[in-house]
Order: sequence, then C-alpha cells, then structure tokens
Amino acid sequence: MVELRHLRYFLAVVEENGFTRAAARLHVSQPTLSQQIRALERVLGHALFDRLPGGPRLTPAGRALVEPAGRALTTVDDGVRAAREAAMKASGDLRVGMIYAAAGSLTQSILAAFAAAFPDVRLHFRAELPVARAYTALVRDEVDVAFTRLPLNPARHSWHTLYRERRVVVVHERHPLADAGSVALADVLPLTILAARPARTPPEVGDHWLLNDFRNGDAPAQYVTEAWSVPEIAQTLAHNPDVIAMCSEIARSRPPAPGAPLRFLDVPEAGLSEAVIARRKGDHRRHVTAFYEVAATVARSLMPQV
Repeated sequence: MVELRHLRYFLAVVEENGFTRAAARLHVSQPTLSQQIRALERVLGHALFDRLPGGPRLTPAGRALVEPAGRALTTVDDGVRAAREAAMKASGDLRVGMIYAAAGSLTQSILAAFAAAFPDVRLHFRAELPVARAYTALVRDEVDVAFTRLPLNPARHSWHTLYRERRVVVVHERHPLADAGSVALADVLPLTILAARPARTPPEVGDHWLLNDFRNGDAPAQYVTEAWSVPEIAQTLAHNPDVIAMCSEIARSRPPAPGAPLRFLDVPEAGLSEAVIARRKGDHRRHVTAFYEVAATVARSLMPQV
C-alpha cells in the first residue's frame, strides 16, 4: 500500500530534480531516499523515473502520479491543520482500541498524522481486540476511538469507512476444502462455523460473521467458543479441523503465527468487510473528533475508492 512518506519523497525528487538535493531537503540519506522510491515503484508496479546521467526523468507513470500525489498530500495537510484547530492546541489523553491488524497499513499513517498534529496528546492503546470486544469497549467507555469492522449500531456508534475488502473462509489445512482456493456460498453455509459465545457477542456482529444474512432464518451449525481473536481461531481450528471460520481478507497477509496451518478461501458471494474508525454516538470531545477527522482524511487520500 502507498504510504504518505512515499508520496512526499517522490514529490521532493520531482521538485528538486534530483535525488541528492531531495535527500538533503528531507534530511535523509540518498540511499534511504532511493530505497523508498523503489519501494513505491514496487507497490505501483511501474518505474517512476528513468535514472539518467543528467538526473532523473519522469516516466509516463511518474508524470501521471505527480498531480494526484500533490493533491493527496495537500488534503492530508489540510486535514491535519483542521484537526489541530479543532483541538485548539489542547493536551490530554486518548484511548485507541484496535482489532487484529487494525486498519492494515493505513494504521501507522493515521497515527503518524495525528501525532504530528497533536504532539501533546498521549495515546493509550488497547490492541488485538476481537471485533465484538471493540464494539462493547466503545459502548462501555473503555476506549475513545477504535479501528474496527462493521457492523456497528448506528444508535450507539458513529463511524467512517477507511477501506473495504472481501470476507474469506478460514479452514485448517486438513479440511476437505483446504485446496479449493475459491468456494461457492452454497458449499459454505451447511458447514459447522466457529461462533463466539452469544453472551459475549452483539447480535449484529454475530449475524454478520456467521453469514446469517444469507441463511433465510435457518440456524447455522455452530462450534461455540469462549473468545474470538484471530490467534484463538487458529488454535481452535487446529484442534477441530472440520470447523470453518469467517474473517476479513487482511488475515491472509498477516497470519496469526508463522507457519500456521490455515487456508484462506475466497467466497465472492459473501460480500465485503468494512474497516472503519469508530467512536461513541454523540461523542464530540475535541481529541476524539480530531482523531476521527485525521483518520478519515488520511483514508480518503490513500484509499480514494472508498
């Protein structure tokens, strides 16, 4: 995923017409700058500069990136300024809840933008929360904002969508479908699915991850467990290889443990999972609003399709 620093480094090279001058302006070494530009090129899949004896020259891909990169950074900088003004230079504390993998690679960009705008605000993290726990942590005033997933309750939460990705089926490598790669929803619905204990899970959260919106009122075959974190899913499936679970696609690129014997299966008909920044409904405190606005601004810049 493209990060803000990649765009800043890219534009510095364009504006300074050279890596040496751009590195000096950015207060980084030239090898570091070159590595970051190459990282951006790998993400995009295209070279941005032709490295020539007389200096770098933009490729067609590079020329196409200049204007949107400048617009994205301007938007982020405007958002940071707006958030800073909203908080009126106040200092204090903010409790940030995070589900497994939080908002992916957006997370650090959002945290860095907020820290730059509000260096006096101390962030306290509740990390690796199960989705259901993040839901209730907001309601119970245990965290102020949370990187989490829909569904939430519009009567109790406010949120902004950061990005969307597919829901996928997780199975143990010994499951009969382990090598399928992609499966039809009709083949998934009859299977025994991992479920958190109902007393610990808001109904709308349970319905979403049990695929109840596709079952026409029929109850799924469930394997009920006490908790619902991704590492716990891995352990449970290891001991119950006929059980499946649902999760968001980000778990595919960030498995719960190296070498975990899991397979992730596409289910195109299962729809999308929305990663959001959320707060309690009606909570308009300065730092909460500022963090929410920074997160939304950064996401709009880096994930413009949302």
